[in-house]
Amino acid sequence: MPAFVLTMVVGRELFLLAVIVLTVAGGIEFFGMAEEKPYRARLAPGLVLGMVFPLFFYRAPGDSALLIVVLTAGVIGVATAQMLDPRGHEAIAAVAFTLLGSLYTGLLFGHQVLVREISREIAGAPYWLGAILLAVPLLLTWTNDTVAYFAGLRWGKRRLLPRVSPGKSVEGAVVALIATIIAGVVVGGVVERWFPPLGPGHGLVIGALVGVAAPCGDLIESAFKRDAGVKDASQMVPGHGGVLDRFDGVLITVPLFYYYLVGVVL
Repeated sequence: MPAFVLTMVVGRELFLLAVIVLTVAGGIEFFGMAEEKPYRARLAPGLVLGMVFPLFFYRAPGDSALLIVVLTAGVIGVATAQMLDPRGHEAIAAVAFTLLGSLYTGLLFGHQVLVREISREIAGAPYWLGAILLAVPLLLTWTNDTVAYFAGLRWGKRRLLPRVSPGKSVEGAVVALIATIIAGVVVGGVVERWFPPLGPGHGLVIGALVGVAAPCGDLIESAFKRDAGVKDASQMVPGHGGVLDRFDGVLITVPLFYYYLVGVVL
C-alpha cells in the first residue's frame, strides 16, 4: 500500500503502470476462480483487454466514441479467440466470463487513472490536484471498511447478507455509513482549501455514496468467491488475501466518485 500511494503521488506513467499491475493481478485472480467452474475463461485475451482500459483512460480520457470502439473490438476479439480454440467448450459462458473479468478489473481499476489525471479536465488545475482528489474515495472507503469491521465485532447481531458474507452485520454497516458521512464532511472541508468546488456539502454526499457503495463492492466480490468456492481471491498478500480482496470496495467507489465529480461538482 505505501508503494501504491507513492505511485499515486508521482502520477503519470508510474501510476499508470501501478494500475496496470493491479489490473493484471486482479485479472489473474478473477480468471483463476473460473478454474472451479466447468468452462475455460480466456486468460490471455481477458488480460489484454483489461489492460487496454487504463491505457485508454490515460491517453484519451474524454473520447467516449473511441471507448465504444475499444469495447466492440474487445467483444469481437474474445469471441473469436473462443471460436478458434479447438479445446473450447461452453462458449457462451466462457466468453461472458472473460468479458466480465476484463470489465470488472480493467474498466473499474482504470477509473483511478481518470481521477489522477483529472487536471486535464479542469482549466488551470495543478497536476498534483489529481492525487488529492483520488485520496478522497480511497480514504473514505478504507474508513468504511475499518469502522464496519470493528463496529460489527462490538455490536453486530443481525447478518447483513448471510448467503453471501455471513460475517457482515447490519449494525456494522449502519455505524460505518454514519462514520463515512462524517469523514466525508471533514475531508470535503480539508480538500476545499486546494479545490474550492468540493466543500463539506459535497463531502457529505460523497460520504453517503461511499458508505453505501463500499460494502456493495465487498459483497459483490464475496458473491464471486462464494460461487467459485474459495475463501480469498488469492494469497498474493499473505494474511490478507489477494488484490481483489484489498480493492473490492475501491473498484466501485472510485468510479462513482469520478462521475459525481465531473457530473455534479465541476
